[in-house]
Amino acid sequence: MLSGNKRILLKIGILVIFWLISFNYINIQGVALGNTTSSIDPLGCENPFISKEIALLFQDNFEDGVAKNWELEPGWDIKSEKDNYILSGSGHRWARPHVSGWTDYTIEVDIKIIRGSLHFNIRHNTEGMFSRYFLGIHQSGLYLNKQIGEDFFDLIESSQPLKLRKWNKIKISVEGNNIKVYLNNTLKIDYNDDDIPIRLGGFAFETLDKSLVYFDNITVTGVKLVQKAKWVKTGGPIGGLGYDIRIHPQDKKIMFVTDNPSGVNKSYDGGNTWVQRNKGITVRSGSSGDGIPIFSLSIDPNNPNIVWAGIQGMRGIFKSTDGGESWVKKDNGITEWNEISFRNFGIHPRNSNIVFTGAQISTGILGKEFDKSKGKIYKTEDGGENWHCVWEGDSLVRFIIFDPTNPNIIYASTGIFDSEAYNDIGVGVLKSIDGGNTWKQINNGITNLFVGFLEMHPHNPRILFAAAGMNASDRKGGIYRTIDGGEHWEQVLSGPVFTAVTFSSSHPNVVYVGGECAFFRSDDGGNSWEEFTKPEGNYGPPGIRAGFPISAVVDPDDPMTIFVNNYGGGAFKSTDGARTWEISSKGYTGADLFWICLNPDNPDIVYTIGRTGPFRSFNGGQDWTGLQFGPANEAEWNTIAINPFNPKEIIIADEFTGHIYKSKDGGNKWITVFRPPYKVIGGTLNRHGFKAIAYAPSSPNIIYAGMRKGRRSIDGDLSPGPSFGMYKSTDGGNTWKEINSGLNTPLININCIVAHPTNSNIVYIGTWRDGIYKTTNGGESWEPINGGLVSLDIRSLAIDLKNPEVVYAGLGEGAGIFRTTNGGEYWEGINYGIQVECPSFLQRVGQVKSGVSLTKTKRLTGKDYYSIPWTSIKSIVIDPINSEIIYAADYSLGVYMSTDGGISWNTINDGLSTKAVSSMAISADGKILYAATSGEGVFRLDFGKSKISSGKFNQKAENEKINSLLDQLREKHEKSEDKN
Repeated sequence: MLSGNKRILLKIGILVIFWLISFNYINIQGVALGNTTSSIDPLGCENPFISKEIALLFQDNFEDGVAKNWELEPGWDIKSEKDNYILSGSGHRWARPHVSGWTDYTIEVDIKIIRGSLHFNIRHNTEGMFSRYFLGIHQSGLYLNKQIGEDFFDLIESSQPLKLRKWNKIKISVEGNNIKVYLNNTLKIDYNDDDIPIRLGGFAFETLDKSLVYFDNITVTGVKLVQKAKWVKTGGPIGGLGYDIRIHPQDKKIMFVTDNPSGVNKSYDGGNTWVQRNKGITVRSGSSGDGIPIFSLSIDPNNPNIVWAGIQGMRGIFKSTDGGESWVKKDNGITEWNEISFRNFGIHPRNSNIVFTGAQISTGILGKEFDKSKGKIYKTEDGGENWHCVWEGDSLVRFIIFDPTNPNIIYASTGIFDSEAYNDIGVGVLKSIDGGNTWKQINNGITNLFVGFLEMHPHNPRILFAAAGMNASDRKGGIYRTIDGGEHWEQVLSGPVFTAVTFSSSHPNVVYVGGECAFFRSDDGGNSWEEFTKPEGNYGPPGIRAGFPISAVVDPDDPMTIFVNNYGGGAFKSTDGARTWEISSKGYTGADLFWICLNPDNPDIVYTIGRTGPFRSFNGGQDWTGLQFGPANEAEWNTIAINPFNPKEIIIADEFTGHIYKSKDGGNKWITVFRPPYKVIGGTLNRHGFKAIAYAPSSPNIIYAGMRKGRRSIDGDLSPGPSFGMYKSTDGGNTWKEINSGLNTPLININCIVAHPTNSNIVYIGTWRDGIYKTTNGGESWEPINGGLVSLDIRSLAIDLKNPEVVYAGLGEGAGIFRTTNGGEYWEGINYGIQVECPSFLQRVGQVKSGVSLTKTKRLTGKDYYSIPWTSIKSIVIDPINSEIIYAADYSLGVYMSTDGGISWNTINDGLSTKAVSSMAISADGKILYAATSGEGVFRLDFGKSKISSGKFNQKAENEKINSLLDQLREKHEKSEDKN
């Protein structure tokens, strides 16, 4: 029994708890309100991963006299008023701060109207569909309106007058669909927008005609998700569009490789490890705008501190004067913009101010397979301050080489393996004998005019080797040699396509030649050759299909050590004269990945697949092993799946041929389990592959697979068309049958599949431009379930394992995320916090800003076929422990996290150096999240051991927690009473 005094204390304690709860000073749910809002465990254990805080989002009082965080239209500037700086706006003009979109926030500002009126814009969006709320402020009062596209909506008015030429404090608070407006600390507007509320956006000021308005003391506070754990880049697997590889002429431990999209990578230890060195390179590319599209790099032989770098698919020449540590743009005089790529630099051997660059000019005309290109040679005579054109023709310019004994003699090669010439046949090799003023073709003996590599003998400048070949050409490739400065050429090697040739500077009779299928070495100056290839029919380290060796250099002291950078495969090293190879890419990856999955029993065992093939890591991504063994040796890949009950059983599928391969030992050995019967598969326009493969969780012998056309047809520059739909295996992938009954669509391209967790007959599929289909009979028939969707381009699906009636769909075409809670009968958008971006040509009537083109672009510049320049949710992952926690990957804006079942979203991109996330996978305990990206390989995010508080209010759960706290308090007092 409690004494009277202690009973009183207990009652007081209970009342205090309820009082604190009622005023939100304690939130049993785990969110403490006040100055900050943090995700806190009810018993006081703070979440180690995220917390929600009321934070200062923006502030400016203009006391420094500049508007460095603003975009000001004419009529806006900073003025001085009584020893105080203010922001002044006049006429019908805008002032926009450089801020990201926010969800819930409060903004306060001091405003003085000298004359006229203004619009105070909140949740203001200019990207994609233009939308905003705007508070009209004038002498007679206030009004709140909304604009979506070209449609305007009058919401509410307040007749409270304002004093002219006096400072007034305006405060606007937006929370959910509620908007409150305060004038001089008095609430004037309290409005709930229940009709298409705008959920996200920044703020902006808009003065109207004949107006003059002053602004000062702007502060914005709001809910901010604090990410305490950061993404960690694993540095692999290898991949990317590698280009040049260079060795410092005075210190061979210093090396460079270039890559799109990882930019300039530098090694200080002879290629063992690499770090990015892109400071000052301002050009960006790719779907997320994070790619650094460096193509070419050359070291000045006169002064190796001077390094030149050229951009792919965008105007940009960059110069370094500190050995590649930092860069300055030097492209004055270049007349092209995004149609130009810089392929090489030729530097005068005696004058560092004289530099030539070879360029590719894209025409946007598709040839048999590739873009048809023209070419130019630009020259600078003042170290890059000014450039002028000295040659232009019908094929891209690849190499420019000076004769070191007579710099008036210059050679240039034209063409490459993956670009067609504007004149169809190519241009071959060019020569100038007057310092680059005039050029002539020197192709006597060269039968293939796509010369992608040109190399000069290190001691005899009249001896040159040329490597030729182009994938879309019917002509064979070849290695050509001249011993008289290009007057005559002889073919010394024949083959499909040759892409690299290089000499040993210490033993110049040692010559290396490379192509996709093999490497060759000559020890007698090119008279005879030894071929090196793997059983799979290509060169490179075990388990790796290297792509095309596009640049090669030999160790200056060891003729048997050669380094290669690959167009699609990373950097390799051989120490036995090209006989065997090892990966030399640690820290350097530009891997373009499409899918990632985990061993359900061990999250450190990771599988991923991308353009460069399937890979496996046994240590959480620290090291990667290629898995292209035996028949699994395709050029391009699509997806990978793991048996949830037998993690050593792996299935992979390629992009071009429609093959499926199966491994029973974790990827070391493969058998082909499906070859499509269709004769139409093949060639550039008819590439098909299985984009999605899904095991049925309740019956792993049942596997569903969906076929789609290649990426260049779906997201790029080739014409779209129908594919071959759905297939099913009931024996663990050994045999397959077509299951397309009911898929009566014109395209039948499958993007994603998800199976019911307990009923293998229930399956959802997402298609490209045909929406979502569902089967309840194991694929015997399919029904469309598209009610409520605003786009039929479905890029990802995820099903709630605990409530399978709940399914999430990630859409393309700027539509965001949709959810069904009734098995697909109806879908609703859940994009509160998602920054949805949509290009003008996809927007609905009335949603496009004036002056914006409604025509779809004909060509994606820079041959970046796979970039999607609008919101595309490529992956959705549900926490297996707490299904209220959901992760969504936008191919442009990175990873979003929801802790309330998709009601609201926040970005969690801290540590992601690229936001182009294509796939995610989560560990079985929900503690580790992996992200596969387009351009920077795999990232890993460790959550720690504590659970993440969902942040969603549940009254029943809250009552239970309150009762639990009260019971703890009673128990504590009872124990105290017993002691007494």
